[in-house]
Amino acid sequence: MTNENCDVLIVGAGPTGLMMALELARSGLSFIIIDKKKTTSEIMKATAISPVALEGFADLNYIKPFEKHGVFTNALSIYLEGKQAMRVPWRGIESRFPQICLLGQNYVERFQQERLSQFGHQVCWNTTLVDLDTSQDNPVALVIHNQNQYTITCRYVIGCDGSRSKVRELVSIPSKGKKYPSHYIIADVKVDGDFRHKDWYFFFAKKGFCSVGSLPGERSGILLSLSKKRTFQQGEQPVLSEVQTLFDELCDIPGKLSDPYWISHFHTYNISVKQRKKGRILLCGDAAHQVSPLTSLGMNSGLLDARNLAWKLVLVCRDIAAPALLDSYEIEQNQTLKEVKWLSDANEHSFSMIGLVSREIRDHLTQLMMGFEPVKKLFGGLMSQTAARFRKSPIIDEYAGLPWHISKAEHWDEHGGCLKAWSAFGHGPQAGERAPDVFGVTRDARSPDRWLYDGLLEGRHALLIFLGCEHCHHKNINQINNLLGEINSLYSDWIQTAVVLSSKKLPPHLHTDGLILYDVHQAAHQRYGAEGNCLYCIRPDRFVGYRSIPPRLDKLQNYLAKLLLKKTK
Repeated sequence: MTNENCDVLIVGAGPTGLMMALELARSGLSFIIIDKKKTTSEIMKATAISPVALEGFADLNYIKPFEKHGVFTNALSIYLEGKQAMRVPWRGIESRFPQICLLGQNYVERFQQERLSQFGHQVCWNTTLVDLDTSQDNPVALVIHNQNQYTITCRYVIGCDGSRSKVRELVSIPSKGKKYPSHYIIADVKVDGDFRHKDWYFFFAKKGFCSVGSLPGERSGILLSLSKKRTFQQGEQPVLSEVQTLFDELCDIPGKLSDPYWISHFHTYNISVKQRKKGRILLCGDAAHQVSPLTSLGMNSGLLDARNLAWKLVLVCRDIAAPALLDSYEIEQNQTLKEVKWLSDANEHSFSMIGLVSREIRDHLTQLMMGFEPVKKLFGGLMSQTAARFRKSPIIDEYAGLPWHISKAEHWDEHGGCLKAWSAFGHGPQAGERAPDVFGVTRDARSPDRWLYDGLLEGRHALLIFLGCEHCHHKNINQINNLLGEINSLYSDWIQTAVVLSSKKLPPHLHTDGLILYDVHQAAHQRYGAEGNCLYCIRPDRFVGYRSIPPRLDKLQNYLAKLLLKKTK
C-alpha cells in the first residue's frame, strides 16, 4: 500500500461497505475500501436476507450464489406456550423473491467479495483508520497497514464501520437512543428435531423467546432469550450445554443440539445518529443506526443505505450532479428507518413479556391480528422491505394532467388522458415508493417472458414509457418520439429508456434507439396504472423518482433539473 488518491474511501468491509464498493465498482468510480479485520466474517451474525436486498444482488448480476445456498422460507411457524398457534405463509411480498431468505452474514460477505474481485477490486484488509483531516476541501485519512502509516486523499469518506464507528468518532457525530433490557444467546449449531427445513420458527414460552431457522449445510441459527439474572464475565461465552438447557426450556419442539460452530451472547439497542452527513463524511449501516436483531432488518437496512447513496455519489463525483444531491440521502433514509425503529420497539416489547397477564394479552392479540389477511400483508411488507417508501424528498416528483373530459381537450392532448386512464394512474406506485417488479415482459415478440427489471437498471435510471392499453394516437406518438430523442441524445449515459407496449404490434410511427418491452399480458401496465400513456423514471435503487401522465418532455426536464443532473452529451 502507498499514499493514495481516490474519489471515495469506504471504511468497513462488512455487508454495507461491500455493497457500496460493488455499486461504485460497477460505475467505474475510483475508490478504496479498508477494514481492520484480516478477511470477511467467518460467523453467521445476521441471518435473514430481505427480498429487496436480493433484488440488489440481482441488479449486480450475482444472484445465483444466493439462490444456490440460501434457505428460502415458506412460512413463519408461531408457537404460543407449548402448542402451534399458527403457520403464516409469507404475504404482501411483491417481488421476484417472495420469501425471506436465511443465509449467514459470512456467506453474504463471501459472495460480495467474490463479485468485487470480478470487478477487479480488492479490500485492503489489516488496514486501520486512525485519523481524519477534514480541514481542506478533500478529506485526508491517516491509516495504518502492516504497521506502516499511509494517507488517503479522497472526495468523500463513507463510514460503514459498524456500531463502534471510528469515522463517526473522529468527526464527532453524536447518536441517541436506548439499550433494551433484553439479553440473548445466538448459536450456529446442528439441530436434530422435527423442524420443517423451510419454516422459520418463533416460540413464545412462559420464560422467554426462542427462534430457529435453517442455514446452509444442514445447520441452524438459534436465538434464545436469557434471564436478566444471567451475567457474563468479560470474554466469557456460553457453552453448548447451557444453550441446550435453555433450548429445552423455551423451544416447544424437542431437539438435540450438536456441532457448535459459533455461540455468543449480546444485548440489543435502538440507536441512531442525529446526522448521517457532515461535510464530505457520510455514515451508513450500523455506523448510522442500530436496531434490534429481532426485526431481521439490521443488515438489510445497511444494504438499502448503500444502494440509496451509491448512485448519488457516482453522479456527484462524475460532476453530473451538484454535491447538494447527497443531502437527499439523509432525508430519505431517515424516513425508511422510522418503520424499522418502530418494529424494533414493538418486537422487543412483545418478545420479552413473561408476566402472566401480559403474555395472555400478547398471545391473544397475535392470534387475532395474524388471522387477518391485511395484517399478514403488512407484516410481509415490513419484513421484506418491499413496503419501504419516503414521502418527502427534494428529488422525487410527479405530474398528472387533467383528464381530457374535464379539460375539454382532444383525446391526444398533452395535458391529460381520459378519466379511466387518469383514475388507473392513481393506483400505480407513487414517487418515493419502491418500484415493483413484474413478470411477463419480453424484449422481442418471440423471446420468453422475463422480469421487468431483469438487466434493465444496472446502475442507471430507467425511463419507462407506457403506451397504454388502448390505441395511442399518432400525435401522442410524435410527442413521445420527441421526448425519447431528447433524452437519448442528452442523458443516454445515465438513463436507459424503454417503451412498454401492451401488444406485439409496434406502432408504425414510433422511433426510438432505446429498448422496446412487450407487455402482451398487460401485467406491467396494470401494476403501474398505465391504462393510458404515462411515464415512470425509476432510480438505480429501484425507487420511483418521477412519474407523469401523460409523458411530457417539459415536465420531465423540470424533474431532471430538480435531480440536479447536467447533460451528459
